Amino acid sequence: MRWTLASGITLARLLFLPPIIWLLLTGQRWIAFGLLLIVLGGDLVDGALARLRAEVTELGKLLDPLVDKIVFLALFAALVWIGDLPWLALALLAILQVGIVFGALVWLRRRQNAPAARLWGKVASFVLSLGLLAAFLHTELQFPYYDELVYAGIALAYLAGIDYLLSYLRAMKAPLNKTEIRAGQER
Repeated sequence: MRWTLASGITLARLLFLPPIIWLLLTGQRWIAFGLLLIVLGGDLVDGALARLRAEVTELGKLLDPLVDKIVFLALFAALVWIGDLPWLALALLAILQVGIVFGALVWLRRRQNAPAARLWGKVASFVLSLGLLAAFLHTELQFPYYDELVYAGIALAYLAGIDYLLSYLRAMKAPLNKTEIRAGQER
């Protein structure tokens, strides 16, 4: 797997996570919010950069969604810990994310390449990001309906999960291409 600048940005997003959580847990919400903006903005930059430089790689297609899942789950857990989100939100998101990771592993085992990002996944990620930002701000700005926004993002993530599952089922019915056959024989 080839290393690219976009993959470096993706990993850098992960490095911001511990300081964001620490700042959030110690009541420094505005600084945490600023770092969260960098992390969420980095998610846009890494994908755009990979496409712009024609450096979309299998590593990037695996790493980016994995980092997204870690970021969302960790920050949801921190918000649950301080009482800003209910446990149900974290549980629903965690169940889905574990299912998607398991599904991606099954996909990789069969197809030898990372599943491509799909529209519903991007929409769900956008709405979850808005919900996360709103949850960070609600105590400072009395942001109304932030929890409904979070649940809307989770609902869209479940729709995206169904879309990925249907895509997986269609792909499993399709014959393997020559590259996938060779890769399976090398194992």
